[in-house]
Amino acid sequence: MEVSNTNKIILPKTKIVATFGPACSDEKLMEKMVESGVTCFRLNTAHSNTDELMKLVEFRNRMADERKRYVSIMVDLKGPELRAVLGQEKIEILEGKEYSLGQKGERVDISIAVDGVISSLKKGDVILFMDGKIRTEVVNEGDRKCTIRSSMEGTLKNNGRMNIPGRYIPMGILQERDKEYLKLSVEHKVEFVALSFVQNRKEIDMVHDMISDMGGNIQIISKIETKQALDNLDGIVKASDALMVARGDLGVEMPLHEVSVSQKFIMKKAHSTGLPIIVATQMLESMVSSESPTRAEISDVTNAILDNTDALMLSEETAIGQFPLEAVQVLRDTSLYVEEYYCDFSEPAEFTGSKITFSVARSTKLLSDQIKAHHIVAFTRGGNTARMVSSMRPRAGIIAATPSRLVACRINLYRGIYPYVLKEFRENISVNEVLNLLLESNLIRKGERIVVISGHPEHLFAGTAQVSILTAGKLVARGYVLGPSISGKVNEGKGSIFVGSEEDLSRSGINQEEYSGFIIRGNMRRTLINRLQEMGKTCIYSTIVLQEVKKGEIVFIDSDIGFVYA
Repeated sequence: MEVSNTNKIILPKTKIVATFGPACSDEKLMEKMVESGVTCFRLNTAHSNTDELMKLVEFRNRMADERKRYVSIMVDLKGPELRAVLGQEKIEILEGKEYSLGQKGERVDISIAVDGVISSLKKGDVILFMDGKIRTEVVNEGDRKCTIRSSMEGTLKNNGRMNIPGRYIPMGILQERDKEYLKLSVEHKVEFVALSFVQNRKEIDMVHDMISDMGGNIQIISKIETKQALDNLDGIVKASDALMVARGDLGVEMPLHEVSVSQKFIMKKAHSTGLPIIVATQMLESMVSSESPTRAEISDVTNAILDNTDALMLSEETAIGQFPLEAVQVLRDTSLYVEEYYCDFSEPAEFTGSKITFSVARSTKLLSDQIKAHHIVAFTRGGNTARMVSSMRPRAGIIAATPSRLVACRINLYRGIYPYVLKEFRENISVNEVLNLLLESNLIRKGERIVVISGHPEHLFAGTAQVSILTAGKLVARGYVLGPSISGKVNEGKGSIFVGSEEDLSRSGINQEEYSGFIIRGNMRRTLINRLQEMGKTCIYSTIVLQEVKKGEIVFIDSDIGFVYA
């Protein structure tokens, strides 16, 4: 559950990524999408320009400054693509017929502009054209040209897409246009770049180095959309900051009946190491032109949530669809319903970071689940603690306190995270100071049980090392408690909480049955304790008062630990 400064806003733990485009370019509509659950806008650079990126940057900054809503930007780089180059507009491919395929400049039926592709091909390799509509097989190898045979007929258009499943193609990971977008993304502190057609870990490491050389701190989302990426998944997981199951091209690279199982495999692999994951492509495709989704689409969304995704992504639905806001709301409502009935997700089996931090994060989940905490408050400077706690999948929502707006926008992609930026940050800020700020912002309420994960008590942001249990509010008294936890006003008569000594309670005119609870200073006789128990009243006795409370002030009696908060 998330709470704004003014109104309670119920949003799902599962995050929503919306692709930016003409259908949702109006800022008022974008604001409504954010209020409905969008925490990240994706820019598909294959169908956009740099002006649109600047609009997203301005919108993100304004939402943070004016609305305290932290939205991230994902720049989806087009990456390398194989295209069929023809000497004409199109050719008809016939079943069983052979065609020559070669590097550009060779006299062949079909050319490829990318160097080194033909020499990588082996006899028996499958080559797909037009998103898999035309299937061919290499029958003769060569350095500059080869022969392929078609197993189906169809129309091959000039510049039509090509896929070569399972074969590493040395194309590089970025085009020149991608590098321009990457440079602009670093300049404007974009949170994520998504790499298309990733084949191995080496390519991801290369882009990490490019970002570092540019002076940037952008996280990389690797899109798993090739058979080669599936084969090299272990290395890709280790090099990536997050994964995306890009089912569009994955469905071209392999038979469609294998895609769902591959999706589950990728998600399980990512979650086993605590890596955030996004499920994308055709989540609600019918809503491009229809106001309502199909039952199959809702089932698909539900299964992605049950399989432990961090986020769901909309593509054409929000970029060019007729109902972008409605599509977001369908994801929100479905996620809220599924999360209400299923919350027992497994935790990662391992983590690549600090073992101490990993152990503390596990303890945070265990404690918060067992005591049914209202919230977890995570102190996170760079976002790593927030990511680890999120990956544990605790039942309580996670409020991540951070001094960095960039980090706040980034961690808002992680499941169950609500970011809170500490405006007036000090290195020696205390837990109580932060909890008071959260109380003032209506993010937590007095009397709510909070599990806090942080660093050293005097340096909360200096490495995650401890977990503690607190109750929101000012500690005013402690003692021995009988009965359930309650809250109420002090000494206001019927329904309120009596505060005083046993002698005060025994005065004539006080109707003990009217009060919901009692805070008794000093000792109490056993007969009075028994009588209050028989009436079903909450009572705290042998109370040590730490701070005085005034008549009419609201207090909370925590029966689990014998504390009174105001």
